[in-house]
Amino acid sequence: MTGNIGRRKVRKRKSAGDMAGMRTKIFLCVMILTVFLGYLTARFVIGPIIGYNADESPIKVAEEGEKLNDDKPDAAKKKDTKKEEKQVSGETLKEKDINGYALQFGAFSTKDAAEELSAQLKEKNIKTEIVEADGIYKVISPLVSEKVKAAAELEKIKETEVEDVFIATF
Repeated sequence: MTGNIGRRKVRKRKSAGDMAGMRTKIFLCVMILTVFLGYLTARFVIGPIIGYNADESPIKVAEEGEKLNDDKPDAAKKKDTKKEEKQVSGETLKEKDINGYALQFGAFSTKDAAEELSAQLKEKNIKTEIVEADGIYKVISPLVSEKVKAAAELEKIKETEVEDVFIATF
């Protein structure tokens, strides 16, 4: 027993590698807490200040045959009332006269390319029109008033092996 009296007990220090796991856990906890507090701040502090109601969905879905009210901002309403002309198959129509849905087959920078696609589609018994807007020529189907009808036309078109067709609003 006399040999242990003069010795001090030596503590083993943890190396930097031993602390890495603990630092990672602390970092992840801080990040999760930050995201959670940011969400709460946005939802319950900033949202009510700017008038955003998180319980209401900003996306409105119409049932079959039902029309949605157009709640457009004032700037968009003013733009709709402008009498901009569009070129449709050689005839001019006012923009306010065009309201509906159509299948868009392509958009081209030259009228010749649009007419070429239109001719190819007419060979497959698909009626098309060429609409010019801002220097772009779009090949579209005749306009329909409801999106449901446009979706039905899209299904028929898919049977004719025409690719890259989608529903566009006009």
